[in-house]
Amino acid sequence: MPKHRIHARQLLINEDLPWDVYDESGQLLLCKGFRISRESQREVLMARGLYVDELVLSPQRSTDDNKGYNPFRVWDSIIDELEVLLRDIRLEKDFCEQISGLAKLIQELARRSPDIALAAIILTNQRRYPIIHSVHVAVLSELVAARLEWLPDRRISLICAALTQNLAMIELQMKLCHQRIAPSTAQRQEIQRHPKLAHEMLQSAGVKDPIWLHAVLEHHELNGGGGYPFGIVAPCEEALLIQTTDIFSAKVSPRAARKPVTPQEAARSLYLGSDKGTTNRYVAVLIKEIGIFPPGTFVTLTNGELALVIRRGAGANTPEVLSLISPQGTSYIDPIQRNTSRKPYDIATVIPRDQVKVQINPERIWRI
Repeated sequence: MPKHRIHARQLLINEDLPWDVYDESGQLLLCKGFRISRESQREVLMARGLYVDELVLSPQRSTDDNKGYNPFRVWDSIIDELEVLLRDIRLEKDFCEQISGLAKLIQELARRSPDIALAAIILTNQRRYPIIHSVHVAVLSELVAARLEWLPDRRISLICAALTQNLAMIELQMKLCHQRIAPSTAQRQEIQRHPKLAHEMLQSAGVKDPIWLHAVLEHHELNGGGGYPFGIVAPCEEALLIQTTDIFSAKVSPRAARKPVTPQEAARSLYLGSDKGTTNRYVAVLIKEIGIFPPGTFVTLTNGELALVIRRGAGANTPEVLSLISPQGTSYIDPIQRNTSRKPYDIATVIPRDQVKVQINPERIWRI
């Protein structure tokens, strides 16, 4: 039966749905009578695309206003909704389906706007770090898994695990983000047991997907042993990939006790820490995927301009950049696109984010 796409205005919060609602592929998402309880939930659902049968919605009421894809709005909605789901897991109905819905949005975001997603990881701040970090890890894991041509369903399980890996230590993670001293003994014990506790919480919430569950349980285990909580010698592939992207994302993010490192330093640390990739094949794939100068990196050009990398380029050393500040130190009213494969616009140095005082408007930089 033909379907009509519906608009956000037709999804009323705290009111029963008057019809069954489907996704673009025709899969039933929401049954008649379902109640949407919050704005972020509605935003996430609308970003997926919602449809009803032609017979229950007249053409006059349908609209194409929401066909435009805004990655920034999708990004914010994912973070808002994930925070609610993780903090209220015991109260949420259909937790598995809702996390899976977010995973599908992340998969689409990584496919349609990968450079924007990478830039968001590099440019993040400490606000709501535990939630945002989980999204960062999910995006990076999806990009690497897609490059490796993992099947879509396997990648959905991977993303679900990345989103819920730290379910059992959200509050502690926020404290550690602002803490200027090393974790206490009690905090270290909580860190050590959080994978097992998260695994149990997910099972209690109805998660039965073995890939999802194993990845969460083993995401701090190490090849050859020495990880936690069990010290197993061969963690599952999904867990090892999440661990890799988790470390990279954490290194490029700010903490109260330390400054973020540049993406290049984070990649180098990962590479050396994996014995030049021999103990973890995902390190090399991650580096190839994000490039030497990932989007969101601030650089100086040979001519003295300060620029921001906005897209990966044809070559690893030649990303697309926008120059923001002139060699004389004045801001350009309109950023200027430069070709980094040509002198004097080739990249000279990387500037740590904390040393850059420029305010940017992401929707203006990455025009949508």
